[in-house]
Amino acid sequence: MNQTNHTPAHCGPKNGVCPTVNQDTALGAGTSATRLNPVHLSTAAVLLVALVAMPACKLVTQEQPQPRRPVRFAVISDPHLHDAHLGNSGAAFEKYVAEDPKLLRESEAILEAALKSVAAERVQFLLISGDLTKDGELVNHRRMVRHLTRLERAGIQVFVVPGNHDINNPEAVMYLGDTNRPVQSVTPQQFAALYSRFGYGQAIDRDAHSLSYVAEPVPGLWLLAIDSCKYDASRQVRSNVISGRIRPETITWIKAKLQQAQAGGKLVIAFMHHGLNQHFIGQNEQFGQYLVDDWQGVSTQLARAGLKVIFTGHYHSQDAAYLVNETLEPVSALCDVETASLVQYPCAFRIVTLDTNNVLRIESRRVTQINADTGGVPFQQYAEHFLRTRLPALVARQLVARFNLPQDDAAKAAPVIAEALIANYAGDETPPPETRALIDEWVNGPEPRRTLGLMLRGIWTDLPPTDNDCRLPLNTNY
Repeated sequence: MNQTNHTPAHCGPKNGVCPTVNQDTALGAGTSATRLNPVHLSTAAVLLVALVAMPACKLVTQEQPQPRRPVRFAVISDPHLHDAHLGNSGAAFEKYVAEDPKLLRESEAILEAALKSVAAERVQFLLISGDLTKDGELVNHRRMVRHLTRLERAGIQVFVVPGNHDINNPEAVMYLGDTNRPVQSVTPQQFAALYSRFGYGQAIDRDAHSLSYVAEPVPGLWLLAIDSCKYDASRQVRSNVISGRIRPETITWIKAKLQQAQAGGKLVIAFMHHGLNQHFIGQNEQFGQYLVDDWQGVSTQLARAGLKVIFTGHYHSQDAAYLVNETLEPVSALCDVETASLVQYPCAFRIVTLDTNNVLRIESRRVTQINADTGGVPFQQYAEHFLRTRLPALVARQLVARFNLPQDDAAKAAPVIAEALIANYAGDETPPPETRALIDEWVNGPEPRRTLGLMLRGIWTDLPPTDNDCRLPLNTNY
């Protein structure tokens, strides 16, 4: 399988030196009177920033548990499995697909290819950070369980957490020609029962207030699976609630587990669906539903409690981010490593090795071949084309709705923004010179062009660390 080949870069502060931060500040929320809200478009806006107090920056080293041998695992996110028996043709299904950038029709073939690649990588376990199904359909959950069971029988443990699509989802439907019909979704209790072999049955402790749990896949390593979803709200409002939060009671439980792990000489790796750190400046202002509520406060609390890394998803980009200051230098040792959706270009996943020095070596892989009709073209080309043919129209509609742009102006701006989004999905984005010049022109122009220019600058500004391949030392604090 092809992979993105970058030389692994150290993901901490440059040269191992903690950055100097004036008044110990961290970069926070942007401000804007206008907001975009595309359907699962992994975008960002750069707007004015507010500073949030952070603890003094001091580089220290503390004793960490030493693994007896390297640990190797994989991370997949947002597979959005859709069983073809729920319909993959007809006017109603085609309308849904036309307005959504996910490869739903090919979702099972993509999942099968990814799991086959994971097995070939000889990993010890697999993490899946939510949105296992299209919209929480019981049929799709049962089909996912069958796939994971085959992987488990090959000797690979699997650990899951729910995503916002997976539980109490009123949008669980099957497609019947021109219409759709509701089908059964699952409750939190059913979710835990369905995935009892994939985390919940192996848990050494479970939170009483959520579907969070702790497991120990190998001696000395704890997995902290965090439930960040608002599925109770989804049931109340009869709509899929995209935003996330960690309950105060669950935060208390998490901090107790981190303290217990430290006392017992355990290393901790966390994973959840929603983002914990902002992945680009202004993300929380424009797209806060992709981060947990009070993300800065929660991230700071967990970093102070000793957490160093968390694997997330939800935003469908291959990205990684620390909390940063106004000069974009890290001010926290807790890194949020986001993994792209399997069913949206670049259809990526991660292979992670924890070495005996407690350094995570993170590598990106892409699904490159599937057992499905791609029109005779390589799968990566097919996936990118699928996205490119849908994204500009989706962006244009949002520009009209959110910025009140005339349709002609929106149609001209949309391809420029779509190009930035595609680069953002792939990770390690760098704008070409002509794009930088266009951004400067827009930023210096009248509204709403200025705001669009700020948005473009945000999408193209890649916060540290590197996104696809990097190294994360887990024995460094600030």
